[in-house]
Amino acid sequence: SSRVSDPTALSNLLVKTGGLLSQPISGPSFLILNSQSRVQTPCVVATANHVQSLLHLPVTTVDKQSENPIIEAVKALANTNTAAVLVIVDSNTYPPLLIAPESRWALVNVSALVDNAARSDVIAERTQKEIWRAFGYLMGAAHSNFSPCLMKTVLQPSDLDALKAKCLCPEPFNQIMLHCQKLGMKPSRMTTYRKAVEDGWAPAPTNDAQRAIWTELKK
Repeated sequence: SSRVSDPTALSNLLVKTGGLLSQPISGPSFLILNSQSRVQTPCVVATANHVQSLLHLPVTTVDKQSENPIIEAVKALANTNTAAVLVIVDSNTYPPLLIAPESRWALVNVSALVDNAARSDVIAERTQKEIWRAFGYLMGAAHSNFSPCLMKTVLQPSDLDALKAKCLCPEPFNQIMLHCQKLGMKPSRMTTYRKAVEDGWAPAPTNDAQRAIWTELKK
């Protein structure tokens, strides 16, 4: 560890590699189709961004009102850039959570997460937890043995309140990544600037080390 923290070693590493970059996310994405307004869009987007940052997977969010959200999900899946769809609704028709893994869609119903004791912030937090749970079940995760994880039995809305985690624990990540691979989803990975130039997707250099690598490899 002393070597890694040594300024000379770090400088030499930068000269050799040009530093680290995050590869652009590619392949089909996980689509969150939001067709309700009880829970505000920024709350839904924040959860989508959390999924993307934690698992380095492509996640997109679209607001779209629909009388039949499941039909909208099926339509969205006709697009080859969509790996799976989660629809968020506010309806008296559906249960809190519907999972159709073979059909590559899931549904979260905000209305079913409401009870007499629930304030708007509580409903929003329940929805965020249910989005994570829907993502987990749809993408190949099962119940977790890790006590703080969200992948637990939920029989009523207040059960979500008792789950203190804000996202999935790492335990099911391997199953999720294997499932994503089957759907053609490609996680972003860290690589060196040198490798990015070799592979042809590197951005323009921003420092002397990167400029040297760029010049060397672009000859």
